[in-house]
This record gives sequence, structure tokens and C-alpha cells, in this order.
Amino acid sequence: MDNSYPLLLSSFNDQISDRTINQQLQKLSLYSPTSDSIDLGYHTLDNNPCRSSSSPSIINVPSRQHVQHKRNYNIGLCQLDDNILLKIISWLTTQERCILAQTCRKLWEIAWHPSLWKEVEIRYPQNATIALRSIARRGCHSYIKRLVVEGATGFSGLFSVLPFASLTSLVLRHSRRVTDSNVTTILDNCVHLKGLDLTGCINVTRAYSHVGSTQLESLDLSDCHGVDDSGIVVTLSQTPQLTFLYLRRCIRITDASLISIASYCSGLRQLSVSDCTRITDFGVRELAARLGPSLRYFSVGKCDRVSDAGLLVVARHCYKLRYLNARGCEALSDVATIALARGCPRLRALDLGKCDIGDPTLEALSTGCPNLKKLSLCGCERVTDAGLEALAYYVRGLRQLNIGECTKVTKIGYRAVKSYCRRCVIEHTNPGFSS
Repeated sequence: MDNSYPLLLSSFNDQISDRTINQQLQKLSLYSPTSDSIDLGYHTLDNNPCRSSSSPSIINVPSRQHVQHKRNYNIGLCQLDDNILLKIISWLTTQERCILAQTCRKLWEIAWHPSLWKEVEIRYPQNATIALRSIARRGCHSYIKRLVVEGATGFSGLFSVLPFASLTSLVLRHSRRVTDSNVTTILDNCVHLKGLDLTGCINVTRAYSHVGSTQLESLDLSDCHGVDDSGIVVTLSQTPQLTFLYLRRCIRITDASLISIASYCSGLRQLSVSDCTRITDFGVRELAARLGPSLRYFSVGKCDRVSDAGLLVVARHCYKLRYLNARGCEALSDVATIALARGCPRLRALDLGKCDIGDPTLEALSTGCPNLKKLSLCGCERVTDAGLEALAYYVRGLRQLNIGECTKVTKIGYRAVKSYCRRCVIEHTNPGFSS
């Protein structure tokens, strides 16, 4: 069986023995929820309760005729109720579901039930066009709401089969063959599309539609290195409902893009311009002053031209901010961070790694942001035990703290956090803390 094109497999053999079926089913990973999954925030972890490292489930039911001998017999998957089978198969990935459909007629019918095809993933080295046409032939295309095509091949006819009636979210990560004209075709035909992820599509410079305004609420253009200020203006002029915008590592954009964002997207809630090194305080000030309290998530990580002057305006106007990433903004000092602690009391996550801040910032956070959950101080060499003790005593709900490369922090500060913040996961680079 060729696993490279699992979506193309549609034939089945009615004469397959029960023993063969059981052997095939034992190769599948049917997962059960785990209770020890932890969301560490700054890390990429798979917290899907249906994905764990547990072994495949085998259902054993004792036979009434042999209870006295304590003998158990495996019940075949096909003997389960259809509703239970639907639930089990819904845990499988697209590829696993297609492989399972080849084992017998009943599982083929269950695996191709329309309710199981609301989310579809097509990953390399699958042929995306052939795969989608196979789904369309079985009538499941009209039920797809979220489609993920990541690193797949065969894009020549993909966009001619994309206008699925229910499609609201499309992910085309790292699809190097996607161009501006392809994106235009998508937006022209998928009129209900609300989320579009073009991360790593290096030939994309804008998201433009010939039919006018789109319903896009979320747009990710991270690592689209061809995107510049003019492309941002064209894109935003057609996305009045945009709420989430990610422009990580779009190195060509400048402050003009931030001004355009503030002008066209008055309801924007999340924005990331991390690693956009041409962004300066001027753009941050204009953005913060115009968006004000609507902004909840803001990332200027590694934008080394952003300093106190820009974030002081953020502290003044964005008082509903919940997440701020200023990692690598080395010109940032206690002046701005103290203002942020006082002006943004709803902060839940804050990354100040490599910034020129010390204990005054931690003392301000301890009184100004009592609900802080995640804090990164990696590389903040001025932070000492006194600041950590003040923070830990007042912010006892802290769940994650990064004090790596904080050379002035000793066991005293480490133990204070462990004592007061019982559920906090501490990241550090000092081997003596673990002893």
C-alpha cells in the first residue's frame, strides 16, 4: 500500500479475513486523553487531548459462556456501534482515516461519513490537487470548514477545486509555489473564508481580491519576505473585519505599514511584527494612539529600534493589553516597563528577555499586574533575588517564569518563587538550582 497518496485509495476487498482486519487495526494509533498535558506558553507543545504517546486501545469483553474460565476475547472494531465508531475515527488524522477505510466495507462507509470531513490535512509528499478531487468525488468537499495544505505537491489544479461552500479557514504553510494570483483566485471564490494562513509562502506579496472586500478576520503572512508597505496597504484596504494580523519576519515593512494598520483595521486585537527590524518608535506610537484599548496582543520582539518612547504610548493607550512581547528590545528600560505595569493591569503574559530592566520593574509588576501568568526575564542581568521575592510574594498565580542567564539570581530568589508560586514552572540555566 502506497502511503504517499492515502486519499487516492478507494477500493476494498470484501473477502478480507477478520484476522487481517485486526492486524491492520492494531497498527493504527487510537489515542485517549491524558491528564499531564501542560501548556508552557512559550513552547510549541501538542496539547490536543486526542494526541498522546499512549499505546493503541484494545477493547476486551468477557464472553458469557466462558466467564468461569476467566477467558477474554478481543471484540473486532466493526462490531461496535456506528456512533461509537464515528467518535473513534474522528480522533484520527486525515491520512490514518483514509488508510482505515481500506480494511473493510463497513469501515469504508464510516470513514467517509461527511461529519468526519470538516477538517482536512494534506501534507507532503501528497498531491494536493488529486487528493482534493478524490474528496470531491465522494461528496465530502461541501462539508470542509478547515483545510490545511502544508508542503504538499501538485498545485497545478489546486485552486480550481478550492471553492468549497463551507470553507472558512485555509492554511497553506510553506507552499512555495503559491503566488499572488493564486491568493486572488482563492479570495474571489471562497467568499466565506475568514482565516488565511500563508506562512512561508515566499512568492506572496499581498492578499487581494477582484470582487472587493473580503470577510477575512485572521491573516498570517509570517515569513513572506516579499511583503512590503504597498502590499500591506492593498491587503488591508479589502479586509475591514481583520482582527488578527501576523507579520513576523516580514523584513521589508516599515512604520508606514503600522500607520496603515491603524487606519484600516480599527478593531484589530492581535498584531505581531516580531523581527521586523525597520519598525521604530514612531510607528509604535501611531499604532498605539489610534488602536488604543482594542489591542490585546502585541509583539515587537527583536525590533531593536523600539525603545521607551514607543512603549510609553502603549502603556498610556492600550490599557486592555493582555500579551506583550518585547524580547530583544535592548533599548527598553525600567522607565517604560514600570509604566506598562501601572497602565496595563490586565497583562497575563510578558516577555522582557534581553531588555535593560531590573528589580524596579518586578516590584511594579507585583503591585500593578496581580494576574500575571507568564513572565520571561531571560538575559536580564540586572534582576536580583530581591525583585524575584517581591514578585513571587504578590503574584502567586504565576505559572511560568524564565530566569535563564540572570547572573545575579541565586538559590534565594529561586526558592522564593518555588515557595510562593507552587504551580510555577521555572526555566533557568543554573545547574545549582536543581540540586
